Amino acid sequence: MSEVDTPIRGLKPMMLVATISAFALSIVGSFHSGTLGTTASGLAVTTVVAVPLLRVGVFGAHWWRIGDRRFAAIAASLLAVVGAGAIIAFL
Repeated sequence: MSEVDTPIRGLKPMMLVATISAFALSIVGSFHSGTLGTTASGLAVTTVVAVPLLRVGVFGAHWWRIGDRRFAAIAASLLAVVGAGAIIAFL
């Protein structure tokens, strides 16, 4: 197995925790009203949005470490586009 095909250590547990967290927060947000429900729903949406971006960052760092600069640059470019969009949205 080449170095490119090796699994990234810590990615699978991170994805599992994020999935369970988003599910639990969405359940709490669905069945509670008031501040608790609103906060839990907001955190669930934040988790669903942030985890793929974190995953792209982890892959980008992995690609940089193993020497695949093209894919690392693509990952960095994707994160830069999303970051620029977030900055524009806040303005």
